[in-house]
Amino acid sequence: MPKDDFRNFFILKKIEEDKSKDKNIFQFFCDNKYHILSLIIIILFLLFIYNIFFTKVNLENMPSENNYFQINNGESVAYIGQRLEEQEIIKSSLAFKVYVKLFSKNQIAQAGIYQFEKKDTLVSVANKIIGSHYAIPPVRITIPEGYNTKKISAIISEAFSAVSDKTQLRDDFSEENIFSKIEDKEGYLFPETYLFLPNVTLDQVITQMEDNFYVRLKKLFTEEKEDLHFYALDLSEFPIEEYFLDETKTINLTKRLTLINEVGTTTVSIDDIIKMASYLEGEANNERDMRMVAGVLWTRLKINFPLQIDAATSTYKEKGFTKTPINNPGIVAIRSVLTPINFDYIYYITGNDGINYYAKDYKTHLENINKYLRNQ
Repeated sequence: MPKDDFRNFFILKKIEEDKSKDKNIFQFFCDNKYHILSLIIIILFLLFIYNIFFTKVNLENMPSENNYFQINNGESVAYIGQRLEEQEIIKSSLAFKVYVKLFSKNQIAQAGIYQFEKKDTLVSVANKIIGSHYAIPPVRITIPEGYNTKKISAIISEAFSAVSDKTQLRDDFSEENIFSKIEDKEGYLFPETYLFLPNVTLDQVITQMEDNFYVRLKKLFTEEKEDLHFYALDLSEFPIEEYFLDETKTINLTKRLTLINEVGTTTVSIDDIIKMASYLEGEANNERDMRMVAGVLWTRLKINFPLQIDAATSTYKEKGFTKTPINNPGIVAIRSVLTPINFDYIYYITGNDGINYYAKDYKTHLENINKYLRNQ
């Protein structure tokens, strides 16, 4: 091919390629539009993420003037996020939950008192909680299951007496003053670990323990009612709102209900259930024995036999329940009252080895006493 023809060939080819490009300009423009749209979407998404995770928190609705936020024992990450969103401190409880789940293995946050600042974001708030960066050392009160109000008074008094800065104490936390306020609340102060600000009032301490009892008991009666088999007095559907009054967080203690379990059908009040649970706290040290003892005590009531509770000496002479609970039971004891194990036992003892022994007749009961208490 001559040199000029060769050159002309490439010129023509280049012209054809340019024409082809011209034909695809519209497609190229469309491609660019999609690229631009994708870029806009990415930018908007990043702005959304920034707005949720990195904008400043809103502290206007904080209940404490020092911007303190208290996490109570046992609160889940989801519940804490919900509280933060409801108070409009953060914008998304879901984002809070996701962040904590990514950077912490715990689904239960460390209880304590935290302080938020105007410069905080959702991320820094979450990091404070993940890292347990307390604002001030809380007053920690641990109430064991089965403690009576006298012992609880001593625990509360001792905890607040340990506060280093006495000027923060707003009330008289002497054991005598505490007992005077909770003596008539036996059975209804929920045993758990509580955290309080040092400047809390005594009434606030007591109210939180009572409210916790209300919440925990209602949860048991609401979420487990199908498994626990309790009904309205006429065996109809259990009307939870007639027993638990959310507005005042009070329980209708005298309204009767029907239990159906291994012992049979029994009509009692919630007050009776709490009394029985308080007996179990003193008579057994594990859930199975609590259920076994519950079976014995329900059977005794059925046959009009004295309850004979060692911690309540009046039950050896007088039949039926005591006037009030004898201590403050935990949720395991309360559930055991509702799910007794029945082997028709009437007697039981706790041996020197800490094990419970049961008997269906008095002769076997005496043999157990001689063998496991007197070592004869």
